[in-house]
Amino acid sequence: MNKKLFTLPADLKATSLKLMLLLSATLMITSHAFANTEKPAQLVSIDEVKQQQVNPTIWLPANVISLQNAPISAEQTGQLLWIEDVGTSVEKGQLLAKIDDRHLKLQLARQQAQVEQHQADVNYFAQQKKRIAKLREKNNSAQSEYERTSKDLIVAINEVADLKSLLAQTELALEKTKIVAPFTGHVSERFAHVGELISIGRSLVQLVDTKNLDIKVAAPINIAPFLKKDAKVMVKWQSQLLQLPIRTWSQAGDQISRTFDVRLSANNLDMLAGSAVMVSLPKQQVKTAMLVHRDAIVLRENETYVLTVDEQKQATKVGIIIGQGIGDYVSVIGDLALDDSVIVRGGERLQDGQKVRLSSELLANN
Repeated sequence: MNKKLFTLPADLKATSLKLMLLLSATLMITSHAFANTEKPAQLVSIDEVKQQQVNPTIWLPANVISLQNAPISAEQTGQLLWIEDVGTSVEKGQLLAKIDDRHLKLQLARQQAQVEQHQADVNYFAQQKKRIAKLREKNNSAQSEYERTSKDLIVAINEVADLKSLLAQTELALEKTKIVAPFTGHVSERFAHVGELISIGRSLVQLVDTKNLDIKVAAPINIAPFLKKDAKVMVKWQSQLLQLPIRTWSQAGDQISRTFDVRLSANNLDMLAGSAVMVSLPKQQVKTAMLVHRDAIVLRENETYVLTVDEQKQATKVGIIIGQGIGDYVSVIGDLALDDSVIVRGGERLQDGQKVRLSSELLANN
């Protein structure tokens, strides 16, 4: 049995060919149009590269630490009735935990009664001594009786003083059943639970001061001569560059690592204790360096760079190494020349080679 092949009519073939040619031409024109499309010029502000004497620096890893970070312990034995939750912010003197104080209250009441009882003896012997003294003036009382009453009065007074001392100790113990914050901070950890029998010295919570912070750096001993108290140095934290003062440093180094501790003040910054940062510390004497405005620096996870603008108003990425900070400027090492124009505003999303247009306001200042 013969099978006939299916064939298109001649006119339909011609029409299909024309459609394919038209589609191909359209795609070529569209592709050409997209190829010639350029991104619009980005509005930017620029500043010039400057030259100034600075201290060469070394970048070192560092950690944010709290100046006050302590486990708060119990000073009395008893059942734990209440404890503050993790993450709570507390002020100095605020209650952190409460221990059962019923037995101490009973002890206090008993001692108060004993004080009153012995105080009555003191009052009695004092009156008795006065009466005997008047009788002795008329020779109606023996000297021995007067001396015995005086002795009893002194013993009663001492017993009252001793009981008052015990009473003060019980009042203090009663006060210690309420564990309060010794400084303002946050509860970062809890070591006990309600219902537990707590002994003296048992840690209850970890209290961390989140406002008074230090940045701790393990620095090489050989840079010690170049440190100055309160001198501001650069700190790289996340995508920010900060200037913080050197607060203090250790006067002795570690013999194994050949490093010593340097502390920077980071008070009232929105950092978490335990955060990792990078710190730039001076390592040599003063020398001349290139400076750019700190706003010109673009920090990325794998690179740090600035964007320069050439005569054709085209942005060019230049990789840099950050050095010492001086006011609003930072010393950098990179392929930069004096008076080069670097972008300080509007360069966050610029690509290398993209066209820019300059802010008229900044041009007027230049």
